[in-house]
Amino acid sequence: MTEVAGEVADGMLVHGFTTERYIREKTLPALERGFAKAGRDRKDYELSFPSFIVTGSTEEEVTAAATGVRQQIAFYGSTPAYRGVLDLHGWGDLQGELNRLSKLGEWQQMGTLIDEDILQAFAVVCEPQQVASRLKARFGDVVDRVSFYMPYRAPAEQVAQIVDELKAA
Repeated sequence: MTEVAGEVADGMLVHGFTTERYIREKTLPALERGFAKAGRDRKDYELSFPSFIVTGSTEEEVTAAATGVRQQIAFYGSTPAYRGVLDLHGWGDLQGELNRLSKLGEWQQMGTLIDEDILQAFAVVCEPQQVASRLKARFGDVVDRVSFYMPYRAPAEQVAQIVDELKAA
């Protein structure tokens, strides 16, 4: 589907359940194949990505943010169609366990299976004042637009600060 999107679409919204490595090693090459088929160029294409963000000004806020993001990663990871992202990182076996737990309704337990390495691969994890620079460093050369995927309550002033810093970057 990604290759076809590169062939016929003006842009694409990358699913939030992805990693920088997956975008670089799988998504971009598929788009390039599509561009080549249609005689198109990447510069005429807009790639948007909703990046998971884990941030907070207090330890409690960071813990709540990490828990929310872990649970969202686990939810997506339970879906067989998304196993490829986990496979790329050597975490493919996790998908089966997450799927099994999802069928039992063990949503909170699923989130505990998302360790720090997995969290770091899927999310930008840092203090609020570092989010803009970390997003730019990690995705600035691969995506054209970024949004925040924050499946938790973040203080409005933190989000506003991050937006202001991204605009200035």
